[in-house]
Amino acid sequence: MEFKEIDYDYFGKCLELKNNKCSMLIMIEKGPRIISFKLLGKENIMCEDKSEQTVMTGGKFAQMFGDDKWFIYGGHRLWVSPEHDPKSYYPDNKNVSYVIEGNTVTLTPPPQVETDMQFSMIIEFSEADAKASVTHRIQNIGKSDMTISPWAMTVVDKNAVSIMPQSEKQTGLLSNRNFTVWPYTDLTDNRLYIGNKYLTLCQVPGAETNIKIGFNDDKGWLASLNKGQLFIKRFPFFEGADYPDNNCNCEVFTNFFMMEIESLGELKTIKPSETVTHVENWELVSCDDTFDRRDDKSIDKFVKKYIG
Repeated sequence: MEFKEIDYDYFGKCLELKNNKCSMLIMIEKGPRIISFKLLGKENIMCEDKSEQTVMTGGKFAQMFGDDKWFIYGGHRLWVSPEHDPKSYYPDNKNVSYVIEGNTVTLTPPPQVETDMQFSMIIEFSEADAKASVTHRIQNIGKSDMTISPWAMTVVDKNAVSIMPQSEKQTGLLSNRNFTVWPYTDLTDNRLYIGNKYLTLCQVPGAETNIKIGFNDDKGWLASLNKGQLFIKRFPFFEGADYPDNNCNCEVFTNFFMMEIESLGELKTIKPSETVTHVENWELVSCDDTFDRRDDKSIDKFVKKYIG
């Protein structure tokens, strides 16, 4: 296993993590973003926005952050929920410090003075498998309490298909699941499938409309299939906890060039100097199989084979 700095095209200096199964690239001149994750010999599953298709500037943003700009860049990032314009779009364009201890790297960007938050990301990279643990931390560095949730956003590349498990908890006369739908979402859009056991969403390059859906994921996993690789991320679900966006711990979004698969930590009120933490465990599996994304039985067979 090796860690080393490399220059990576548009994204500048990156820290490369590599073992005999997979590699990861983390932006360290800005971000941080995990801009690449792939099995050796395969393509990057992450979206790389080199043409700056998503940029935030002007208006409310400029009132808080001046002439700076926020870029999606792509890859995986830490954000804060509930989403707020402009606070969520803090322009993370400065150098990121990092410390390596064994197979773990801790990444710390400059403090967000305007939002009173300090982000950090801790990545434990497997020595032998295509796996990693990603810990997301947000510290309150202000003088007042704040109620927030750490939001783990993975921007995957075009043509990806996401798989989302629905709750099967038996609750008798009470409800066992909830969905949150954003105003621009058309539930009849063919890209979205809502079955009895699973949801799926596919990214279609050039699509004219956006889709976003949130839900309570008590199975504690999300998956995305693309480029012959199944990307699985697992995370804790706390029964009875308070989550953002009408109690959603998972959200999936797609537009014309990418898809975001997102998990969220508990919504907590933290005092000055206190921290909230959210952990995802990642795995990449080589996979040339496919499934009918609009058929629960086909999806279930695939899930049992590759996810368990």
